[in-house]
Amino acid sequence: MRIKMEKMFFKKNKACRLFSSALWSGIGVGLLLVFASCDKMLDAPDKNAVEASDNYNTFNDADNLILGIYGKLMELVDEVVVLNELRGDLMDVTVNATSDQTAINDHNATPDNAYCDLSPFYEVILNCNDALANFDYMKSENKLSKDNYDFRYADVMTVRSWVYLQLAIHFGNIPYITEPFVTVEDLKDASRFPILSYEQVLEKLREAMQALPTLEVVVSSPIFAATSAQTQNVNLKMMLLNKHMVFGDILLYSNRYEEAAAQYYEVINEAEKKAWLNNGATLIYKAACDYDFYLSSQPFFYISYDRYKAQDIVSFGNKWKEIFSRASTDSQLGAEMINMFEYKSNFAIQYPLIELFANTGKGKYRLKPSQHAIDDLWEAQIQRGNNVQYDGRGRESSFDHVNGDPVVIKYLYDYYPRLSDGRMIRLDYASNKQENLLAGKWFIYRAGLLHLRYAEAANRSGYPDLALALLNSGGVRSAYNWSNFEGLPWGGSGSNVEGIQYSGYRPVDALTPSVPYPYPFYLDARFNSDINSFHQYTRFTSPWYRSNGLRYRVYLQNVAKPDWVLNKADSIQWVEEALLTEAALECGFEGHRWGDMLRIALRKNKDDGTGTIYLNEMLRKKFEKAGKAAPSITPNNWFLPRKN
Repeated sequence: MRIKMEKMFFKKNKACRLFSSALWSGIGVGLLLVFASCDKMLDAPDKNAVEASDNYNTFNDADNLILGIYGKLMELVDEVVVLNELRGDLMDVTVNATSDQTAINDHNATPDNAYCDLSPFYEVILNCNDALANFDYMKSENKLSKDNYDFRYADVMTVRSWVYLQLAIHFGNIPYITEPFVTVEDLKDASRFPILSYEQVLEKLREAMQALPTLEVVVSSPIFAATSAQTQNVNLKMMLLNKHMVFGDILLYSNRYEEAAAQYYEVINEAEKKAWLNNGATLIYKAACDYDFYLSSQPFFYISYDRYKAQDIVSFGNKWKEIFSRASTDSQLGAEMINMFEYKSNFAIQYPLIELFANTGKGKYRLKPSQHAIDDLWEAQIQRGNNVQYDGRGRESSFDHVNGDPVVIKYLYDYYPRLSDGRMIRLDYASNKQENLLAGKWFIYRAGLLHLRYAEAANRSGYPDLALALLNSGGVRSAYNWSNFEGLPWGGSGSNVEGIQYSGYRPVDALTPSVPYPYPFYLDARFNSDINSFHQYTRFTSPWYRSNGLRYRVYLQNVAKPDWVLNKADSIQWVEEALLTEAALECGFEGHRWGDMLRIALRKNKDDGTGTIYLNEMLRKKFEKAGKAAPSITPNNWFLPRKN
């Protein structure tokens, strides 16, 4: 919603005023009415101008601006998912794909490609610029207190920075505009808005986020105070982008690794303090897991078998897939999901991913999982304990075969009716009961991704062992249990010896405590429930003790260090590539893949010039598996051409 200001005057259009009472009564419908009115308002004659105070008086008006911006942001879902996944190695086109989608997939898009149109992204950015100017005005007129101004300003700046980061990832050199009251048409005047390079854009984003008055989410905000009934069962805390995650990503793309790790660390640190949705410190964003399917109210999203039973299909259970089926108001989901958008069937904001992916009902089945992703990634994983070959995060979770076709189902859990045997849900592809309910979700940030990003930053900061601990089975609690090493006869998990089970440097002898890693690389996983007088153990229930590694919670064998890894430099290189592979398995189709590949390739080019070769090799596997010639990726076509 962009409102043109001239001499601190606003164009008058009362339909554009997002009154909180109307918005809370129906967020989706309310947003539609606002956008429809505001589009017309842009052409309103100046004689309708009235003083700004007519439209912006209270923090509720400011909150309505924020929610209007998020409504616009939600409309970017297909652009973000298509650009990030189809340009990568996990997604492919079907025979029903449009010519524009095929060109994106084949890395030969021209400026007239619909996905090269920056207008939808800049619509959000320009709305953000106007809102920030409005907040400044309201603060100057004492209509917003400093506290009310600070975190609302930070909310909008975070959205703007996230959208700019997406543009930088895909288009490289772009106009960087912070001026308010600019239209999309104004962008055609290149003399007004010089083009900044990829690196310059990242630096601008770093400066903008660094200068925010606060990065902390303030739970007393009226936005969070709304009840789920007032917001059509949308949890607005889960909707507003996490400022530390966005800032961490900007720093990670900028190769500022320790600073990025600090921001990711604060995502969990802040959540531990506030205990979102009543999830305690040992569960919140820890990718915690259990080992058995017994009745429990704990929020474990894991893959496993019944203990003491044959590890077969009967005792197999998959709670991991429920990450994508549960609503934002689900208390257990609060331990995993950091940010997501929900699209209700009665929202005016449309959910286009059903058309893209489903091959039944309203679906047009334009995009599908790549055969490489299915065969060489998910289906190639080996489970621990039974050596069964496949990853439960793939089959029937991220993808499935429907009527013989491979289908991306991660976005279709609200489209198909769900069946459940008490151990896991399955989707009823034969039913058409919900084909008119075009509902779904867009997963932005969650704990699995947070662990991978933090591990990547820690690895490049010189802590590959910590990164590997977060990836492999056992987690920090196992990796830093120094009793596993010869000559250090300490007592495993039932010990109060200082230094066991928090991330730190290996002790030199059995009498010397380990030296903990400095912030932000100190993770405490100590746990001891045995406090009998004989052992005189101290009781520990430390925040990371339930976090046993990403591969542990999905019942997979550890990734094994290859023979060529001989030193720390080799370890960093190998761990980085292992994390990139795990990101495909854990976060496939969630709108991160091309950015992940690009970030690593650019880094490799800077290190030793091998990034282009690495990127081509990853894409070659996808096209080779599809029986097609792979495109040639050079630094000249890493970024898309911009549509004028």
